[in-house]
Parts: sequence; structure tokens; C-alpha cells
Amino acid sequence: MEMKLADAGYARVQLTDSPFAKQRAETIETYLDQPRTEDILHRLRLRCGLPSSARGMTGWGPSIGQYLGTFAKLYRATGDERLKQKCLDLFEGWRACADHSDAALHLGTYPYEKMLGGLLDMYEYLGMEAVVPYIRRLTECARQDFDPEIPRDGVQDAGMKGQIEWYTLPENLFRAYMLLGDELYLDFGMTWLYPYCWDRLAQGDDRIGPRHAYSHVNSLSSAARTYMVTGDAHYLDVIREAYRILMQKHTYATGGYGPAETLFGEDSGYLGNALLSTWDRAFHDGEGIVYTNFARGRVARSDAWGSCEVSCCAWAVFKLCNYLLKLTGEARYAEWAEKMLVNGTLGQLPITRKGQVLYYASYFADGALKSYEDRRLQHLGQNFVWQCCTGTFPQDVAEYSNMVAYYDARGVYVSQLIPARIQVETPAGHAAVESCSDFPMQQEARFVVHAPSPVKFALRVRIPAWAGDGRAVWLNGQALDMDLPRSDWMALERVWADGDEVVLKLPFRLHFESVDAQHPELAALVWGPMVLCTDEMTLLVGDREHPEVWIRPVEGEEGVFETLPGHTGIYEFVTRIFRPYWKVPAMQWYYMYHRLYPDMDTVDREHQGF
Repeated sequence: MEMKLADAGYARVQLTDSPFAKQRAETIETYLDQPRTEDILHRLRLRCGLPSSARGMTGWGPSIGQYLGTFAKLYRATGDERLKQKCLDLFEGWRACADHSDAALHLGTYPYEKMLGGLLDMYEYLGMEAVVPYIRRLTECARQDFDPEIPRDGVQDAGMKGQIEWYTLPENLFRAYMLLGDELYLDFGMTWLYPYCWDRLAQGDDRIGPRHAYSHVNSLSSAARTYMVTGDAHYLDVIREAYRILMQKHTYATGGYGPAETLFGEDSGYLGNALLSTWDRAFHDGEGIVYTNFARGRVARSDAWGSCEVSCCAWAVFKLCNYLLKLTGEARYAEWAEKMLVNGTLGQLPITRKGQVLYYASYFADGALKSYEDRRLQHLGQNFVWQCCTGTFPQDVAEYSNMVAYYDARGVYVSQLIPARIQVETPAGHAAVESCSDFPMQQEARFVVHAPSPVKFALRVRIPAWAGDGRAVWLNGQALDMDLPRSDWMALERVWADGDEVVLKLPFRLHFESVDAQHPELAALVWGPMVLCTDEMTLLVGDREHPEVWIRPVEGEEGVFETLPGHTGIYEFVTRIFRPYWKVPAMQWYYMYHRLYPDMDTVDREHQGF
């Protein structure tokens, strides 16, 4: 299958100074230090009958495949030899276990898929031929162990026989086939297609039933790979329609999704319901807020389950958008990734040396905290540390180098505005394009060309959906007469000289986004690419179509806004401050979704008798 665009392969984009680069650097240092290789391998060595003097890891324990993939991609992105060595040391330790006992190879569906992906990352990004026989041995064991005779509706209950997230298997199996050419992987991948969900989505139908959120978005990467190996346009329809449906009906303003890890809720207002307190007046029906979760259980809202499983959810979105951009070349498919990039991954707390991570991002209307405390305990006393999100979080930051730019034969497409140096190779010569804006805070994008000699190529930059009126472009200080439609590429093709500069004006606009159609009054304030929060609970009263009239910038504080007096309910003197969510620190209360009304008469009518 011919791709419209190629990604950067983690090697053609170098991050420059920015919050994104700082976050990635901090994450690298953490994972180089902790967990130690011997602790990662401790449980596996004991299972394989080998001695271990290590203490091991608490909580869920290691995700060896995700670590291998992370180290391989981060090495490719940075050239840091320490990452390559850690990857090789971990692989050699795992290989010793696999050579001693097949216990290392008999894995469940979930760890098998992660291990397969990590070994493929080593093959693709490190050129490690030594992994190839182990990929085959792992897959032969999986064919023995996995039972395809299970219900194929994706409900995560006892019917799965423990084979959770089986619908994510085709992605890496088809990737193995494409890289290695072995029909084993193609045949086994075809065993695990997911027509129950995918066929409905291709027809624009989201009546799937409550399902596990992250893994169902992740399954769309399997649909993308199915299209790549079969050429059947049905699977391209699957991911296109899924993207449209999910963005329109199943995501929050941040791009997050899956309250309590549940997607396709049975109630069309499930996103908003999940943000409301159990005492809320809309639910004085004797039950409170009760819904069906992804395992067919009837549950009530709990603050221990947030509104988005942020690390894993971002990883699924980054991959899906990457496939869509490469397969279609359409700029709009970078938008969901951008939302999760700024309001998801960048807004996370740094992972701790103990394996604590911000598991859930919470958008509750009655307030939330960014906290490491999970407040759930597993059945054997394990805390939720070193869990799934500690495998996907470093993969998320590794992906930064792969989501900035895409390529075709004519030039480069700048998809995300992360500050970076982008390498461009053409038959006529090479150049670098430096993206040097203060994203996400700056209302312009600036690019400087570095070229040893003049070279012709096309520079295309995505005009974001959030860009307001007054969009404009300058080349070397001269304004260009160009139409700049949102969600499309701005294109300049010319012979570039060293020092050429392109500046795009991308005005931020202040606007409200309702949580869903069933809760239009429950809305978040958005400024450009950033969702804003208050640090106090508030009712908002004002013109939702023109918030700039009654919510004004605070002088001298970038990205900070304040309501004018008289727009927070009955108190004429009260104002509220809004700040970017991604900047909210740990253990500070924030409020993202607020009840918004046009006037106090409407408030009185809505709350009459309460």
C-alpha cells in the first residue's frame, strides 16, 4: 500500500528548547536510572527458574516490551548511547530467560502484543536482526495459547477468557509481516480482526455498546494496518469514520476520552454525566449517576476513576493520527493529536522514581486534582505503580520527534508546532527547517531555513482548527497574499536560501466547548490550543458566543484571563481567574467544566425548585 506521506522515523526531527524537550529529557533520565534492569527482569527470572538477587518492582511490575520500544525510539531520536545500551542490556537479560525456559514466551494477549511491538521497534529502529527468531518463537507460542473461539463483541468480561484487548493484536502482527515477510504473522493477524466494532464505525454507527476506551481507540491502529496489508478501502473507511465520530461525540475539550475507561456509553450524554456529582439535581431519581461500564457492570461515578486514562489514551490517539496522516495526507488528522499533546501529555506530572504517574486526568465539574495517588488497591495488596501508563507515558514523549513533520518527494509537512529542527533531504540537496515558536503560548509560528546552498523544496505547515480570524503569512518580512483555510496545509514551494524566514500569524480565539449535546450548559473555556481552568468553582453568566466581551486577559500574565464583575452568578463583585490546564501543578484544585448560562433569568428557571 503506497503511503501519501512518510513520518520522521524518529531520526529526522531534533527537539529544541521547549517544555516538550524538557519533559522528554526528564523522562529519559528517570527511566535510565529507575527501574533498574535487574529489577525489571526479577519476576521473569524467577518464573523461568533462574536465580535473582534483585528486589524487583512494586505494583503491576514491568512492561518489558514497552520499555524496549521506548529505549529504541528515544535512542533513534536523540542519539544518546545510554538509551541504546539500556535497551540492549534489557534484551540480553530477557533473551537469557527465553533461552532457558519457554515460560518467558508463553504470554497473555496483552503482554504478548507489547513484547511483539518492542522487539519490532528494536528491529526497525536499531537494526537488531537478533530479535527475529524470538519474534517467531513468541508468535508460535501465542498461536498455541490463544483461543479465538471467544465472543468477538469486545466486552471485557469472563467471556474473553483473560484474553484482554485481543482486537489490538493485528497491528503489530501485520507490522511484523510487512517488515519480515513471514506469512505466519499475516495469517495470525487475520484471525483477530474486529468486524463487530469496525463495520459499525465504517457505516457511521457508534452504537457499539460500552467498551474499554483506550484499547478500542488503539484497535483502530489494527484497522489501519489491515488496510495497509489488504488494500481493502473498507478499513480506511473504518478509521476515517471512527476519527470523525469520536471527535464529534466522544471526546472532551482536551481531546481526552473514556470516563472510567468507558467508551461508547449507552447513554448519549455519558460524557457529561460522568462529570457530575452523585447529588446533582439532574439525578435525583433514587439511583444517582449509574451506568454500564466496559465489563457490563453497573457502577456509579467514583473520583478514583478519572475522565481520561491520559498516558494510554494519548498513545492510542498519537498512533491513529499518524496512520491517518500517512495514509491520506490530510492536515485535519493532526488535530486530535494536538489536543492530547498540549492538554494531555504536556499537562502530566513527571513520573516518579517509585513508578507513580498521573493515571487519570479528571475534568469533574466539582473539581479535581493532579495527583499521583491512585486510591485503588489490587487484590494481593499491590498499589497502582509501575502500571500500564508507565509504559505508555515514555512512548508518548518519544513520539514527539515523530509527530512534528511528515514528508513526500517534494518536501516537508509541519504537522505540530513543537520547537524543533527538521531535516529535509531532496535530490537537489539538503536543508533544515527550524521551527522556533513558543508553542503552545505564542500566537504565531516562525520557521527559519538553514541550507549550505540554495535548494528547492515545498514547505507546508498545518493551519490549526483553533486559529482565529486574521491569519496571515510573511516571507522574509514581506506579507504574502494567500488564503489560509483552517485544517489545511499552507504551502510554499521555492528555491530556499540560508536564513529565509516564514512567519505565520495564528490568532488564538477564546471560545466555549460544551461537553456534549445533552449538556450544552456544561462547558469548558478554550484559548487557542489550550483548555483553561479556574482554581475556584463557579457559575458563569454571559454571552457564550462572545466570551471576549466579558472575559479579558490579565495584564502581564500570559495565558491568564479574568471575568468582569457580575458574571459569576448573584455576586456582582466576584470575578474568576482562568489559566491553562497544562500548567496546573500537582495537588492544586482546578475546575475545567462550568455551568454556563446567558443570564440570571435562565439560571432561575433552570434551578427552580432545587
